Amino acid sequence: MPEEIPWPFSRLYDRYVNRVFVKWFKQIASEIRDSHISGTILDIGTGPGRLPIEIVKQVPNVKVIGIDISKSMIKIARKNAEKEGIDKVEFRIGSAYNTGFKDLSVDLVLSTGLIHHLKEAVKAFNEIYRILKYKGEAWIYDGRRDATKIEIEETIRSMDMEKDLPLPLWIIERIWPYMHIGCKTDVYITGKIGEALRKSLFKSYNIDKKGAYIKITLKKT
Repeated sequence: MPEEIPWPFSRLYDRYVNRVFVKWFKQIASEIRDSHISGTILDIGTGPGRLPIEIVKQVPNVKVIGIDISKSMIKIARKNAEKEGIDKVEFRIGSAYNTGFKDLSVDLVLSTGLIHHLKEAVKAFNEIYRILKYKGEAWIYDGRRDATKIEIEETIRSMDMEKDLPLPLWIIERIWPYMHIGCKTDVYITGKIGEALRKSLFKSYNIDKKGAYIKITLKKT
């Protein structure tokens, strides 16, 4: 699967994200707020920009930038911010391998649903390490293809997403292992992504199962 979502699929993706995942993004924004994080926040692979927009709504005293390799996605993200009346967010062209940021310039890096697409995960992790300030963190979220039926149900219901799903929940549960939403859990721990973490410049990281998805927390020490 290509790392870039081309037009017109970018517009369809925006509608899907807005319908289903905004509530998840609100939860992530709340976690950032409750962690009292300030400074510069970067969302890599921002897509239609929904996560940065939610962060700006909830978190004071932050500068939020979203980057994506897709020009059409950046265009959509800017329009979404304008529709929401949000002017404290910036969207730029950039990739996980070349963010365009200076060394030691970012306090928190975010990524949702991107890492399983990347062909050079070590390069991406090292780019994140380069731009993070000391004591800065990266929160990397991805789906778990081997999540159980109970985990899928609990995750969807905890985010109040069930009524917004494009298909009934029982169908989602059956097709989940075949959806391109992430990897099996062992890929993040002992497989290619886990191996990329061990080869990266990061010496401090945690891998946590959170229902139907995984959260990798990277810390620059």
